[in-house]
Amino acid sequence: MNIFDELQILSEQPTSCSKCGVRTEIILDLSHTLNKTQVHRCLNTTCQNTFVTEYDVDFDNENL
Repeated sequence: MNIFDELQILSEQPTSCSKCGVRTEIILDLSHTLNKTQVHRCLNTTCQNTFVTEYDVDFDNENL
């Protein structure tokens, strides 16, 4: 069962909400784990979308 409906890939750019475009805050940082996962929440008080971001090695290597 998935708790979150949305998954984004971490990049060099600051993470922003896919629903409203506002910057997000990290509410759970598991970037030190094998999956390199973070949980973000939108800073827009009317949106507060919560979603997961993960680091993707394949995505990062395409820029080489």
